[in-house]
Amino acid sequence: MTYKSKFGFGCMRLPTTDDNDPTSVNQELFTQMVDLYMEKGFNFFDTSYAYHDGTSETAIRKALVERYP
Repeated sequence: MTYKSKFGFGCMRLPTTDDNDPTSVNQELFTQMVDLYMEKGFNFFDTSYAYHDGTSETAIRKALVERYP
């Protein structure tokens, strides 16, 4: 039996296009990161409205909710 440990993907520090603007999430790179994480069989994400001044949840919706069942 293969055991896969629980491993969460934290969305507190996402890649940005501007180091001085926490809302400038690099959506393309973040989406690639989500795809790789999902390919490895993981599916636990941690996000909060407070992360990236509210854009963390928008980014995860675009990368995950709008693309995966």
